[in-house]
Amino acid sequence: MKIAIFDVSHWHFPLYIAALKDPGIEVIGLSDSAAFAGPRFAALLNCKLYGSNEDLMEQDFDFALVFSRHSDMAILAERLIDKGKPFLIEKPCGLNVEDVRRLRQRSEEHGVFVSVPFIQRVSDLADRLSPAEGLAPDGFQHLSFRFIVGSVARYERNGCGWMLDKAFAGGGSMLNVGIHFIDLISDLTQSPITEVSGQVQIYRPDVTVDEQAVFTCRTAAGQIGVIETGYLYPSTADDQRDFGFSLSHRQSYIRGYADQFYAKSRDDERASATTIEYNTDAYYPVFLRRSWADLANGRPPIAGLREAERALAVIEAGYRSAANRGAPEVVDTIL
Repeated sequence: MKIAIFDVSHWHFPLYIAALKDPGIEVIGLSDSAAFAGPRFAALLNCKLYGSNEDLMEQDFDFALVFSRHSDMAILAERLIDKGKPFLIEKPCGLNVEDVRRLRQRSEEHGVFVSVPFIQRVSDLADRLSPAEGLAPDGFQHLSFRFIVGSVARYERNGCGWMLDKAFAGGGSMLNVGIHFIDLISDLTQSPITEVSGQVQIYRPDVTVDEQAVFTCRTAAGQIGVIETGYLYPSTADDQRDFGFSLSHRQSYIRGYADQFYAKSRDDERASATTIEYNTDAYYPVFLRRSWADLANGRPPIAGLREAERALAVIEAGYRSAANRGAPEVVDTIL
């Protein structure tokens, strides 16, 4: 399979490299609008660095990966859809929900495969919280997730300073990391989030996106979820984030932190504890390989533009709520 990679100066791109070195995968070229990491990755993947996205778009490839600035994603994605090229595009897929809705409608009209890496869907955590483990979707009562990552300075160090500007990024910590848990809540409960109340905070005077956010969500089935995110953790290579969660289900109560997964049954009040992989970085190559397998077998993506549109609608409603002192906002959902 011939792969084209658009705009590799993105902090997530290195996480996909393991899959891009699989047998049968040939990276035919990449682009780098930010002019930051292109030469290094071209050398690593033994491929050509093209001078622009337009030059790369004209090449012969079977599948594309899109890592552009959020404000540039939709235009590039539209071109790929019009060319009939399947692709993976990093969330949020556009600057706003209107961008993503337009892409979703266009891809459905043209029958183009588009996957969006909501990597929690292929995680060990999702497996442990699945119906196969006895946790029926309608049994969830309360879901709470905390995901605090490194400071905004990490984006600047990685050549992605645009992530601190709402005009180019669209949002901050909730959009960048919280969106995964918005999608996970909807996936676990099999019910869309229909209402949200939000609070956000910014600390650096030159930053215009949220460095801290808390969203309280309600699903159509009435379940309550709380998501807390932030660019606040003193991150190091061996200790990148603070992640913890607690879930109430009619079968059991479950909580996790560090590498621990603790569950206590409601029937007999017995508890069990085990270790689990919570490092989400490990799941990006898993998701990319799953996307290729879904495409090859004629299946829809495990997560795509429809899921991205739903999640981004929640994000935008939460930001509206935060601007209105946390007053609940109805989410513009799609079925």
